[in-house]
Amino acid sequence: MATISSKRIGTFKRNQVDFGRLKKLVFSPKTLATVLLVLFAVLMIVNPKYYLDATRRGLSLYATTVLPSLFPFYFCAMLLTKIGAAKTLSLMFEKPMKKLYHTPKESAYIMILSMLSGYPVGASCIKELYLASGISKEDARAISSFASTSGPIFILGTLGTAIFQNAAVGAIVLVSHYLAAFFNGFIFRNKKDNGDSIVSVQAQTTDNVLGESVSKSTLAMLTLGGYIVLAGILVDTLSFLGVDKALTRMLGDNAQPIVAIIFGAVEMTRGTIECSKCDYLPLGIALASLIVSFGGLSVILQSHALLSPCGIKLSQIVLRKLTQSVISFVITFAIAFSFQRFL
Repeated sequence: MATISSKRIGTFKRNQVDFGRLKKLVFSPKTLATVLLVLFAVLMIVNPKYYLDATRRGLSLYATTVLPSLFPFYFCAMLLTKIGAAKTLSLMFEKPMKKLYHTPKESAYIMILSMLSGYPVGASCIKELYLASGISKEDARAISSFASTSGPIFILGTLGTAIFQNAAVGAIVLVSHYLAAFFNGFIFRNKKDNGDSIVSVQAQTTDNVLGESVSKSTLAMLTLGGYIVLAGILVDTLSFLGVDKALTRMLGDNAQPIVAIIFGAVEMTRGTIECSKCDYLPLGIALASLIVSFGGLSVILQSHALLSPCGIKLSQIVLRKLTQSVISFVITFAIAFSFQRFL
C-alpha cells in the first residue's frame, strides 16, 4: 500500500496555513475598506460632474448653515474653557451631577454648552478639560454619554421650521432629544463617585488666550466641514447607486422609513429630510429624533477625532449614541402620537 512521504505532508500543511492566512486577508476589514475606496474612486471617475455637484452641495450646506450657526458658539466654548469658567458655571450643579452620574461638577458646564451649541462642542470641551487634567478618563467616558447633543438652532430652526415646516415638531424633538441625553447618562454613569478632580482647571492668563481660541476654533471648523462634505458625498453615492429607488420598488410606501434611517446613519440633515416624507407623521418625527440623537457618520467621526485622546474608543461612542437614539425615538413617538391631532 502506497504511503505519503513526510515531505508531501509538510507541503500540504504549509498550503493549508497559507490558505487560512489568505482567507483572513481577503475578509479583513482593511481589505473591505480598500475595495470600497477603490469602487468609490471608480464612481468618481465614471461620473465626475455628479461628484463635483455633490461636493458643492456639501460645501454650500457647511458654509451657509453650519459654519455661521456653530462657529460663534464653538469659539465661546473654547474661550470659556481656557479662562477657567468651567468651575464657576458648574458650582450650582455640583450635587446633581455627583448624585446622578457620579461625575465632577465640571460635567454640568460641558452639558450646558453642548445643549446650547450642538455637535461637536460637548466632545471638544471634554477633550480640553481632560488635557488640562480637570477630569479623568472614567469621567470623560461618562460625560460623553450625556453631553453629546445637537443644538436648538438646528432642531428648532432647520428641522422644525425648514424641513417639517412645523414649529411644534421642532419643540417635540428638542425636548425628547435632551431627555434622552439625561437618561443615557444614567445608563453609562460612573459606578462610584470618583470625588473631585485631581487637579483643578486653572484659568490661562497668557496674552494669547484669545488668539489660541480663535486658532483652535477655526481649525476645528475646517475639520468639521471636511466631515460634513464627505458624509454628503457618501449619501449622494447611495442615491447614485439607486439604493432609495430599489427599496421603493421592493417595499412601496413602506420603504421611506428605511431610506430615512440609511441616509440618516450617514448624514443627519439628509436623513431628517427623508423623515419628513413619511406618510405617518408621528413615525417621521420619531425617526427624525432618532437620527438627530445618533448624529450620523459625520458626528460620530467628529466625536471620535476629539475624544480619542481621552481614551474613548469608536465602539464606545457608537454604543452610547445608539442607546441615546433609541431612547429619543421612544420618547418622541409617545409625545407625537399623543398630540398628533394638534400637529
